[in-house]
Amino acid sequence: MGDTKQDHNPMRNPFRTVFHGSLLVLGAVIALNLAVAYLQPILPWIVGAIGIAFVIWLVVVLVRWRRSRW
Repeated sequence: MGDTKQDHNPMRNPFRTVFHGSLLVLGAVIALNLAVAYLQPILPWIVGAIGIAFVIWLVVVLVRWRRSRW
């Protein structure tokens, strides 16, 4: 039944495992490099929006904490 398919062997070819890992790392590096290159013009706006969201969240937490004390 399993003659045509190669079963998952824990002792696979180490070169193949290293090669697949290297391809995965290379793909991740390329994707990250492209993302940084395309997002660089709007990066200050993204950082500003995250900062404003954090400040709003902090104000909400402080207001809830002050109201819950009473």
